Amino acid sequence: MSNIDINARYIHALRTQAKITADVSKSDSLDHSSTLRELGPEEQARARLKDEALRTKSLAEQSEAIVGTGSAPDLTSLTLGESNKRRQSPPSGKKRPADFDFNARPRGKVPVPANTEIFGEHIRPTPADTTLFDPKQASKGTASPRRSTEPTSEWSVEVNKSQIQTAQLPHRGPAPQAYSAKPQYQPSSQPQRQPGLLDLQKYDNRYPGLLLQPDSRPISQEQLASEVKSIYAGLTMVETKCIHVDRAQAQAVSDSDNNLTTKLASDHWQALIALHRTLLHEHHDFFLASQHPSASPALRRLASKYSMPARMWKHGIHSFLELLRRRLPESIDYMLAFIYLAYQMMALLYETVSAFEDTWIECLGDLGRYRMAIEDEDIRDRETWAGVARSWYSKAADKNPSVGRLYHHLAILARPNALQQLYYYARSLTCVKPFPSARESILTLLDPILGRPTASYSHALPIDTSFIQAHGVLFEKLSPDTFEEARVAFQNQLDNHIGRVTAKWKEQGVYIAVTNIAGLFDYGSDNSTLRLILELHAKNLERSSRSSTPSDEESRSTSPASHDPSIPSITEAEVPAKLESLSSDSTFSRANLLTMSTLTLVLRRIGDKNILPHVHVNLAFLSSFASIKYVAHLNNAAPWSEIATFLNTLLKSERPEQLIPGPVFPTDQVDNQPLPEDYLIRGQNWSQSYFPENWFAREHDEEERYLELASTIKSRTERIIHLGYHLSTFNRWISYDQTSHTFSVIDSHDST
Repeated sequence: MSNIDINARYIHALRTQAKITADVSKSDSLDHSSTLRELGPEEQARARLKDEALRTKSLAEQSEAIVGTGSAPDLTSLTLGESNKRRQSPPSGKKRPADFDFNARPRGKVPVPANTEIFGEHIRPTPADTTLFDPKQASKGTASPRRSTEPTSEWSVEVNKSQIQTAQLPHRGPAPQAYSAKPQYQPSSQPQRQPGLLDLQKYDNRYPGLLLQPDSRPISQEQLASEVKSIYAGLTMVETKCIHVDRAQAQAVSDSDNNLTTKLASDHWQALIALHRTLLHEHHDFFLASQHPSASPALRRLASKYSMPARMWKHGIHSFLELLRRRLPESIDYMLAFIYLAYQMMALLYETVSAFEDTWIECLGDLGRYRMAIEDEDIRDRETWAGVARSWYSKAADKNPSVGRLYHHLAILARPNALQQLYYYARSLTCVKPFPSARESILTLLDPILGRPTASYSHALPIDTSFIQAHGVLFEKLSPDTFEEARVAFQNQLDNHIGRVTAKWKEQGVYIAVTNIAGLFDYGSDNSTLRLILELHAKNLERSSRSSTPSDEESRSTSPASHDPSIPSITEAEVPAKLESLSSDSTFSRANLLTMSTLTLVLRRIGDKNILPHVHVNLAFLSSFASIKYVAHLNNAAPWSEIATFLNTLLKSERPEQLIPGPVFPTDQVDNQPLPEDYLIRGQNWSQSYFPENWFAREHDEEERYLELASTIKSRTERIIHLGYHLSTFNRWISYDQTSHTFSVIDSHDST
């Protein structure tokens, strides 16, 4: 007798038993009263018998719908052999109801295929494929064509229903002794539902494990243009409303002194946030449509033509943030909510609209700076958001090193490090594209140190205070006596300070060198003589490169500031008169004295590797000026005797016959990479001709670029020696002897 015969008889017995038990009379007269008397009082006996009958009926009804609940044997794992011995079902983790689908289909009513027969609560699929296993057509010992290797505890509901269905049908022909297959069936050729994601997946028999890209509906240029036009129409309406509301609220704040006593209601704030959120969403839709991969070049240019990124920041974010800031502290919660909202939108645009990546990076930095500025309770949150803003601004500065505005933002974030803050302000003012507003911002640093008011920077070191005070006097053109007092105080502490801070002075030395050089350029003043001369030199280089490569558009952007008609410029005939006035300028003379006397003191610390970055920056500046005929004579004031001695000391630890002669930036070393201080001086107006064109092409993480390794010190030493040799080729200040491999000072270095 086969398993299926036994299963059929067993289910038939269960059903017969259920019907007999259910026929128990519900009347009060009971048979076999003599037997029931032994169970106790007559009322209790009737109650027990009635409860037992109802329980038996309930179990019989559930035996076909519940698997593994303990009310009936688990038919999915029951196997009866010829020995007629019962085997226990293998243990399973969770008990699964009969309507559970192993493929995670949600329980409940689902669409039923057309070829499905329904018996009560059971859904029985009718096989539609002749290749599926049919127990009526199988012979004894025949295995299922879809035999599964999965354990019985993982069988799905289709297996349960298939076995129950087979057991209920009359047996026709022999069947296999043990049935452990998982029958599968194909859906009807005319499905009653919409195709889902799984149905749309494409496969290729040549690549069975590869899922092909689904078909996408193409979009025409007319459709894109119509969509952009529609979005822009709605965007302008919302933008106009935002401008009107922001101006009205700003006017309400500034109308009277008691305006802040009238607080806005919560629903008013929420309405304002919703309005500006709508504008941000409209901009997002506009950028996605106009920058679509299928968009034409003309359509892509619309965002730049109509200044959409700038309008989004100005009307969608900045104006409302300023309104919220002026309403503090009542608006703190709403300002936090809006900052997070705007930050998420900018981060989304940064990921999806790469055409304006530089704008999104700077906007993300601005939002991080706003978030930092309003954090007064938790110092850790403040530092966290300061780091977020700093990372975005640094990323933006890497992409646009000649834009001074970014260094101005970094200067604000540098507080309370006064020396680093002064360095960023100086760098912002001496960039190829200076940021004039930094001249006002720098006063917030200089005024307290100059005594207006006092003790605002009491945490700064005395040497930093003296150094900043000296530059404050130069910046504001104050008394020469005050400058000399501050300069002497700074330089008297310099030697001991370098020995005390050791490796920290590598970075501080660069800050000091860059700030001193900024003093020579009058801190980015439009009328700075050196700046005008460098721009004239850049124009000459631009003109020569344009004549050699007339079709090269990139060569025309050597000096963007030179194309701005609002910035003063000079001709070659005016240079001598400008240089004559520069020589008599007391501010320039004091700045030059501070720069060269500081370099002299540093060069006397022979053997100290921590001063190499400071020396490197100063020699790079002298090398740049040596190549410009107008200002080469300004190098005469440099401490050439100390420079020659310092270079000879470095040569003792190297093999000069392999280094000299050679270029400053060797091209034969593929692993050659920028020094840490190279990143701190790039973008300056005097360093444009110093670095090779692709020197910063290889990207490095911000943390890796400032690592001081043993190879870094060696590369820096070789760079300084190469710079010394390059300066010796001018035969004006120092010379190099190829036989003795030593540098020496030329006595006639003061000749022009």
